Amino acid sequence: GADAAAQDVHTVRNRAELVAALTPHDRPRIVKVLGRIDLSVDDAGRPLGADDYRDPAFNWPAYAAAFDPATWGRKPPVGPLEDARLASAKAQAARVVIAVPSRTTLIGWGPGAALVNGGLALIRVRDIIIRNLQVSDAYDHFPAWDPKDNGHGEWNSEYDNITLRQAEQVWVDHCTLDDGPRPDSAEPLLLGRPLQRHDGLLDITRASSHITVSWNHFRHHDKTSLVGGSDRHTEDEGRLKVTYHHNLWEQTKERSPRVRFGQVHVYNNLYLIHQAAAFSYSIGLGHRSAVYSQHNAWQTPPELPASRLVGVYKGDAFEDHGSIVNGAVVDLLALLSARQPTQNIAPAVGWRPAPGPEVDPAEQVPSRVRAGAGAGRLWTPTAP
Repeated sequence: GADAAAQDVHTVRNRAELVAALTPHDRPRIVKVLGRIDLSVDDAGRPLGADDYRDPAFNWPAYAAAFDPATWGRKPPVGPLEDARLASAKAQAARVVIAVPSRTTLIGWGPGAALVNGGLALIRVRDIIIRNLQVSDAYDHFPAWDPKDNGHGEWNSEYDNITLRQAEQVWVDHCTLDDGPRPDSAEPLLLGRPLQRHDGLLDITRASSHITVSWNHFRHHDKTSLVGGSDRHTEDEGRLKVTYHHNLWEQTKERSPRVRFGQVHVYNNLYLIHQAAAFSYSIGLGHRSAVYSQHNAWQTPPELPASRLVGVYKGDAFEDHGSIVNGAVVDLLALLSARQPTQNIAPAVGWRPAPGPEVDPAEQVPSRVRAGAGAGRLWTPTAP
């Protein structure tokens, strides 16, 4: 967006202005977000909820009764009720998912810049910067039921706060990403499992590459940041080159990040884990992943063993240098190998990060990241 002409520099204050500013064209653009923008509103700015998106043929009690595993079994849902759920979901997606075109800088302009009740989709695009924004509560009113997920069935939501698919040359910087006031922990059980209303905070999939994720605050979330969507996506081989640095991961349960196929550099990140019972792992080693971890810092409760900070999901290589847990240097690979002695994890990933900014000593990471990560930590002008 640096070369944007005057007519392609926009200041937006509501969803209608945002959508108009992001109308596709080939020219570079800068879009300045002023204040809080609700993405789940109609064209007149009226807030929209589940009843506004719901197909008339859909209702949750009937759906739960129809697809109860005790009577329906473990087959995928099919039929009029599932068709009505899909129609409802399609209506919501058309409103709350905002596509960001190539050659765009989308930046929070001044304090309190936020996009809420929806998310951003970067699909088959390149050359995009997203900075200084809170992106919050991409809430799915109509999550899907997968009766075989985890063996007992799970609800799966559709929306990420930010989605990257076939995206190139993207920088996400100084943003805050969270679930807002409606955490999944507050959702009821349906079909014996918690309703999941949020998917990822920042997912990078489908052969996206050359992505930098820096100085962001990811907070209080489950499936936080996925790199590579499936072991079956062999087209991801040689792609998914991603750098995460100076991010604050606060009480994120897992996927901080989880990687398949990609060459991912994770350095100078701060992980704050407040509750061990609500934590699974931080860095996930998936199929054919190659994660180079460097000078990261964890602050954890005493009952959480450091061996749990890295999870293995078919990954077989991991390299870590200079990371610390509660101020003490740790050998994450040795701890991981001791916890899973039958898992043969290679101590080298076969690549090295390209020269870039100097890596901070791990002991400086907690203070630097606490002071600098998240939306609102950049210099911002006083007027649009």
